[in-house]
Amino acid sequence: MLKVCRRLTPVAAVVLAMASPSAQRDDTHGRDAVPDYERVFNQDSVGRLEIRMASSDWEAVVADMDSMAGRFGGAGGFGMPQPGPGGGGQFPTPSTEAIAACGGRTEGDACSFGTPAVSGRCVQTGNASPLTCVGLPAGGGPGGNPGGGANPGGGFGGNNGQRDDVELLPRTPIYVPVDLTFDGETFHHVGFRLKGNSSLVSTWQRGAEKVPFRLNIDALEERYPEVVNQTFFGFQNLGFSNNILDSSYLRAKVVTDLMRESGLPAPRTAFMRVYLDRGAGLTYLGLYTMIEIPDEPMLDTAFGSSAGNLYKPHGTGGRWTVFVADDFPKRTNDADQDWTDVEDAIAALNDPTSDREVWRRRLEARVDVGVFLRWLALNTLVGNNDAYGGLSAHNYYLYGSPRHRDRLFWIPWDHDLAIPSATGGLGGGGPVGGGGGGQTAALDLFHTRIGADWPLIRRLLDDPVYRATYRGYLEELLNSVLEPARVNADVRAEYDRIVPYVVGASGEAPERSFAGTAAQFEAAAVGPAGVAATLQSRTTAARAALSSTR
Repeated sequence: MLKVCRRLTPVAAVVLAMASPSAQRDDTHGRDAVPDYERVFNQDSVGRLEIRMASSDWEAVVADMDSMAGRFGGAGGFGMPQPGPGGGGQFPTPSTEAIAACGGRTEGDACSFGTPAVSGRCVQTGNASPLTCVGLPAGGGPGGNPGGGANPGGGFGGNNGQRDDVELLPRTPIYVPVDLTFDGETFHHVGFRLKGNSSLVSTWQRGAEKVPFRLNIDALEERYPEVVNQTFFGFQNLGFSNNILDSSYLRAKVVTDLMRESGLPAPRTAFMRVYLDRGAGLTYLGLYTMIEIPDEPMLDTAFGSSAGNLYKPHGTGGRWTVFVADDFPKRTNDADQDWTDVEDAIAALNDPTSDREVWRRRLEARVDVGVFLRWLALNTLVGNNDAYGGLSAHNYYLYGSPRHRDRLFWIPWDHDLAIPSATGGLGGGGPVGGGGGGQTAALDLFHTRIGADWPLIRRLLDDPVYRATYRGYLEELLNSVLEPARVNADVRAEYDRIVPYVVGASGEAPERSFAGTAAQFEAAAVGPAGVAATLQSRTTAARAALSSTR
């Protein structure tokens, strides 16, 4: 959430400066620090972040998660084998019973397996995995909070039981204070919490210490007033993905970078070595993908202003079939209970199209349709099914830009299940990914299987003008950011940069790693069924599909 800049009295400012060394470093710690993208999101090297917390605070984190997801290392519905040598996302391998319990079901459906029976929900647990029954303790997760706490009507998203969001935890994990050290600077009393949905639950049930987390730099300012409005080199919020669903560790970064390179307003990413001290000295947790949270720095950079409404949609409303205020929680301006921008946009989208020119004009006054269609084209080509039109209605942000008359812009988010493995499965399959799993012989580039329940796709692609625009984006992207030689070089460069910190003498401890052996990690990234090869096969199939589809 964006914070309002509070002006301190001169006396208070002096007291805080004396009490906290960090308060004196306005250029690195202050509210008005210029976001240092080159330093924090360095693309030429892998950074090192040290996190120090009290042992009692770590115990509080564990107790909080245990209460929601069961005992650390309890395994739930997952088996424990290491990932295989194929494409990413093969860990954790579900048990046979857990998979069978979801046969013929839809993600989000209730399920049970085992003796005694474990109740849960069907979710996708990896990039190329089948639906799996994930069980959590009574009162938490799927069994205790089937609606995710936000949607009217009960069930998942209040949509007559149809899955819109699968929230495995009943609430957000707690924040605890930590000290950060990065590039010679230390930041005190930073808010640290665990983050994620299936990735967090998978990690927790496996008992892996390489947990995904988020840093909110001044989240605890009321408790520690000396860090009021503190930033991390100008950044307020940072996310750290552990890549448990991707044994190549590349998908989240490679695909998010492709989004940015294609001209979409996507966050910055960087690889980061994370070391954690819980009172007994620093330990290398492993390699993380650090992701910029859509916030003031990103909004100012992409749109020239951060004063607009930022939303993180979910549930039925997140599909754009009907406006549901609770399904559009505000990340900015949350005290202003006004959703006119979203409500008008959804109404315009679903208006009659008897006069298409009028319909398009009304819609474009509320939504930047070109940005959405460009995102849809790239998302389709890379095969990301964990997105709008596929498995979820929540993996995106919306921003109403004041400098564009409050038009809504689509901000891509969460790509660790993109680029489906050539071994098949659900990753990238279904409507958005095109084809089935890793099979790319006949990509459904124009989403013929998408129905009226995903109107941003169906209504736009049924319009001849927007369909032609979308086709143009497909052709442009295939000849630019997805040109095979360029993609192969980029994937190889990223792999070469991170491999020393994943496997080998300076790599991750086996019990913390999701990459498998050195050979398995190499295969998942640059092998015949790896990220680079899968992207190339998809682009080849896309060119063939375009030539035979009008």
